Amino acid sequence: MYMQPATALTPALVIYLIDASNSMNERCGETSKIDVVNKALLEAMKDMVRQSLRDQIVRPRYKIAIFAYSTEVIDVLHGIRTITELVPTGTPTIVASGQTNTEAGFAAVERLLQVHLQEFENCPAPLVCHLTDALLNTGDPQPIVQRIKAMQVADGPVLVENVYVTDNMLRKSVRDWRKWPGVHKADHLINEYAKLLYSMSSPLPELYRQNINNAGYNLQSGAALFFPGLNSDLVRLAFAISAATQHK
Repeated sequence: MYMQPATALTPALVIYLIDASNSMNERCGETSKIDVVNKALLEAMKDMVRQSLRDQIVRPRYKIAIFAYSTEVIDVLHGIRTITELVPTGTPTIVASGQTNTEAGFAAVERLLQVHLQEFENCPAPLVCHLTDALLNTGDPQPIVQRIKAMQVADGPVLVENVYVTDNMLRKSVRDWRKWPGVHKADHLINEYAKLLYSMSSPLPELYRQNINNAGYNLQSGAALFFPGLNSDLVRLAFAISAATQHK
């Protein structure tokens, strides 16, 4: 599984699900959490553009959807857009406000996949990249996430990745994130919400792991698609998973 190259004829679908609740306005280093996310999202788009270049022309190797959720869910791009469509317009800036309705966010993702999944039958398995910083204050998203993970195309089941923006998550401190092996079991975590997000995360496909490590990281076999979002480099690493498919 997860060996299908991303090409202009078999594009990879990446769905970004971003927590845009008011807590994302909190400080993160010298900036805010939502600013870190917007910057990392822009860099992820640039990475996908670079992966899509052929003969100096950007090929439609990726299709993107972005949902921002708080009290309500906003379809940022108004549906699915190709990477080529985003080149002239750029990535919209996400603004944070309101409460955290994670359940509604994943419900929007599920509806999108129900309508469009068949279009990606011969493409790389779709990836849902969820980023959040806050505890649930609405319904439980787990049943919806399990249904999403049960959806599949020929390349394999839909992948769900979680990025948790907090400084209270890992049992052991990390000095050098480029040597970090990833999270392999819940015992590596001390935060109950982190354990919940970990349980909702797919395994990191081996080919994706190798491609990410070629960029200078050291993720080990068996790691989950689950990342701490403590700074822009880590968020960019997590978002870079979306560009880790094979290419032709």
